[in-house]
Amino acid sequence: MHIKNMVNFSYYDYTLKRMLIAGSILSTTSSVASALLVSPTTTAAGVIAIKDYSSIASGLFNNMRTPAALIGGAIVPLGLLTAPPIQKDESAKVQMLKKANVLLAIAALLSELLAITYSTVAINKLAEVKFAPTAGVSELLSKNFELAWIGTNVHFLLGMFGFGLLVGTKAYFLYGDAVGKIAGCWSVAAFLQCTSIVNAGIAMGSGSTADGGGATTRFAANLFSLSWKYVMLVLSKARMRPLSIAAIGVGLYSVFLTVQHLMELFSKSKGHED
Repeated sequence: MHIKNMVNFSYYDYTLKRMLIAGSILSTTSSVASALLVSPTTTAAGVIAIKDYSSIASGLFNNMRTPAALIGGAIVPLGLLTAPPIQKDESAKVQMLKKANVLLAIAALLSELLAITYSTVAINKLAEVKFAPTAGVSELLSKNFELAWIGTNVHFLLGMFGFGLLVGTKAYFLYGDAVGKIAGCWSVAAFLQCTSIVNAGIAMGSGSTADGGGATTRFAANLFSLSWKYVMLVLSKARMRPLSIAAIGVGLYSVFLTVQHLMELFSKSKGHED
């Protein structure tokens, strides 16, 4: 009876964690695009308020950090601890998919860790450093935390998309090709819709000023251009940071190893078919 109660408690605890993660993902996805660029605060007379927006900026970073931590915690059991083992009698295609699934889980987890690192350091600096008053939180972010803000959003979104794809691949490995195709279509559909939502929010800009002058700040036009801008910022900032240069070098080498390994698996798969 004691063991049964422990099992039931573990099941309900796991279910509660999944509900919390799902709720965080849904609420954050709907707010990520609009949070990328925030309108300046205006007074009753319609004049833009020049003030300290550090607390608001901290809240925006925390909007990314908390869900990133939840998703990262869910990726570990979903894609790593319960990763399907490779069997010798399996086809080369299935073996390749299983290896790709593990690499996807690792990439998604590390992406969320980077989002957490960016946001945590930014929150600490917002509390420790006194910044000059600005016309809005978007101006504060663009002047002092552009790399951190874009990096937090890009890595959070990429990790979240990877998490969604892991759910589809999990269904494939557990229940076979038929169920896997259905789950895969759902995952891709959710991925595309989330991307569309984010693109619309990014393109919207930071809103209109009091005199109707239009958007005051726009970091990018869509998620692709935002990701490209992030890469360019990382490369430009890395000039004075030896560890960043090393990280870029190791990252590029890992891409080379990944492509090389996938080509070997693909050639083996073609060989078995022939």
